[in-house]
Formats: sequence, structure tokens, C-alpha cells
Amino acid sequence: MALTKKTVNWINKLNISLKGKTVLVTGSNSGVGFKTVESALYLGADVIMACRNKKKAEAAREELIKEYPNALIQILQLDLSDLSSIDSFTKNIFDNKIDIDIFVNNAGTFHKSGVTKDGFENVLGTNYFAVYYLSEKILPYLETLSHKVIYCNTISVVHKMAKIDYDDFYFTRKYKHFAVYARSKLCLAKYSYYLSKRYENSNIDVFMIHPGISVTPLGANAFGNTVKKLAGLMKWVFNSPEKSSLSLYYIISKDLQTGSIVGPHIFEAWGYPKENRVRKCVKEGADELIKFSDNEIKKII
Repeated sequence: MALTKKTVNWINKLNISLKGKTVLVTGSNSGVGFKTVESALYLGADVIMACRNKKKAEAAREELIKEYPNALIQILQLDLSDLSSIDSFTKNIFDNKIDIDIFVNNAGTFHKSGVTKDGFENVLGTNYFAVYYLSEKILPYLETLSHKVIYCNTISVVHKMAKIDYDDFYFTRKYKHFAVYARSKLCLAKYSYYLSKRYENSNIDVFMIHPGISVTPLGANAFGNTVKKLAGLMKWVFNSPEKSSLSLYYIISKDLQTGSIVGPHIFEAWGYPKENRVRKCVKEGADELIKFSDNEIKKII
């Protein structure tokens, strides 16, 4: 479970510390989110694990405590497939005046048919609309804090392959798992870039991070045991969840412009992180997307 020697050496070269800082990571009981938390603990941070499954989160915390016995790790329940859960999560933060220095939206889903509790298509509802709804609620609170806040949304390298069709936004004509996932991440990238401009004169810096080509429990489990076993045999082809989790710490160590994307440096798919190019598809069309998103959310609430 401990961080590898290569990861520790890479982090040490950044010459950063998170002592006295609080890092909140959604979907952090496994995969890239878990490793993001582990690196934060190594750097001395207090951590909040925002997870859907409290039992799995507790097990993950116990595992982390074995390696970092003096760590302060809090668990908050958050189910992105349910807007009422987001309401409860944010109310908890507001009521208890929880201080947050770094907020990482890592939780998401892939290759999951069906709808959320609020009736959104599962992937678009979880990966985009839930993060949109959460961000609109939490960012005004974070803006009131007296210190700088780093706010990261997790996109995907496949966002650059996606297109948005408002006439068939949910792929009701012909559902394609990969296309739905790619669209959810393009929407999130557009929205994140929009947020970076909206908050550029505030204490909040908004960034996009992505894991490159990585096999996590989320991705492997989505395709069943055969693909899961094949991925295990070919794990050398992919970025490890640990290496994919390091984009946040690259951001902290650099003076990057808000709205930047950080992900693996080899074809934006493999290797340690660096700043990636923000493409035209991300920079344009935000106004139409925001208007559409507001209308879709209003149908629910």
C-alpha cells in the first residue's frame, strides 16, 4: 500500500509541504482518489475522504492509518448519483465551517447504463451534472475563506475526441458507452475552463487534471472479469493509479495559470504529469452549455 520509492523521490523533488492544509478528495476509497489521499498524507496534510460507500471508505482509512498512524482523516458521505446527497454534503461543510485548502473532484463513473436517482443518464449525470451542481454550491463558500483554494476537476484525455449534440445530449437515439463518457468529460472540461475565468480575480484557482491511460478498479470492473484479468496481465501498458494521481502535486509545485490542464507527459497518456494543452473544444461554447445545464438542473430541483 505504501507509496513506491520512485513516487516518493518524485514528490520530494517538488520541495513542497502540505502541513497545516486540508485536502478533500471525492471518490477516494480506491484507485486514483485513494492514491491522491495517500500522497497528501505523505506531505503532511489533513484529509477529508468524500465517498459514496461509507463502509469502503472506513476500510480505506484503516489501511491509510497503518501507514500514517498520526494522520487526521475525516470521512464525509457523498453520492454523486443523488443531488440530495450533494445537498447534505455541502450543508455539513457550511454548518461546521469546514476549512478546505484543496478540493479535488475525483469521483466519477464509466460504462454504467441506466439513470441516476434524479433521472439523469448515469454517466453524464454523475461525471458532469453532479459536479456542476456540487461546484455551484461549494465554490461560493470556498470564496469566503481567507486563503487561497485550489479547486481541481478530473477530466479525461478522451475529452478531445468528444462532441456535444444538444438535440441528442443523452444518446437516446443510439447509446454508445465510450461516446457518453467522452461527452461527460468534455462538458466538465468546458465548465471547468468557464469556472477558471469566473473566479480568476478571487482566491480560487481552478484546474483540470486527468490520469491519462490508467486502469483503476472503476475502469476494470466496468467490463467484467475477463477484461479485468487482461488488464492485470498488461498493467505495464498503463499508468498506475499512483502515477496518475500526481497531477495535483505538480500543480501545487508550479505557478500555473488558472484553467490549465495537467496530465501525463507522453502523448498526454503515460508517464509523470506536466501541463497539457487546453484545446479549442474546451475554450469555446461554455455559454450554451451553462444555459443548457441550468435548465436541466432546474427540471429536477
